[in-house]
Amino acid sequence: MKKVINASIGGRSFALDEDAYNRLSAYFDHFKSRLNRDTQSAKDEVMSDLESRIAELFDEGIGGAAYRVVDLALVSKVVGQLGMPDGSAEMPGQAGPDAGSGAGQESKAAGPDFSYNGETGQVKKRLFRDPDNKAVGGVCSGLASFLNIDTTIVRIILLLALLLWGSGLLVYLVLWIVVPLAKTPAQKCEMRGLEPTAENMAKFSDYRK
Repeated sequence: MKKVINASIGGRSFALDEDAYNRLSAYFDHFKSRLNRDTQSAKDEVMSDLESRIAELFDEGIGGAAYRVVDLALVSKVVGQLGMPDGSAEMPGQAGPDAGSGAGQESKAAGPDFSYNGETGQVKKRLFRDPDNKAVGGVCSGLASFLNIDTTIVRIILLLALLLWGSGLLVYLVLWIVVPLAKTPAQKCEMRGLEPTAENMAKFSDYRK
């Protein structure tokens, strides 16, 4: 019988079998060694974002059931999906035998499931309000990212709708209420149609602000 270890990951409590715990600990060590950040606080920010994303994937992997144990197969699947901060895989000998196997799970976000396949029809986007490029509520910049057009164009369209028909303000307020804000690096990746890997999430971590 394998030993079960309780661990806090991304502020959530998980039960991992001993092999899974050792694999995840090794992944965190390898990830930290590959981080190229100027300050410890920047490294801590990236690691916090990584843990939050792993917690989301674990929740999906076990179906949100608190009584289920995270096993080695799920850990290997998750760390293989996320990779290293520079986009590469772990060095040979670092990863477990099942690392990188299995297809990644799509992350889930609160609010309506606005989705769009983009120009290529391959990368799924989600509609969020953009907190990083907002003028008021991030609606216009979020729509611009969702539709692959310039933010200025969206703002002009809404302004014209307000001036000519008086409906621009109502549309903006409805979208502000209905569309969720992209708070996490994973959501900011989805807003841009990027796979929420460790490399991509690091681009939108709070330390860059």
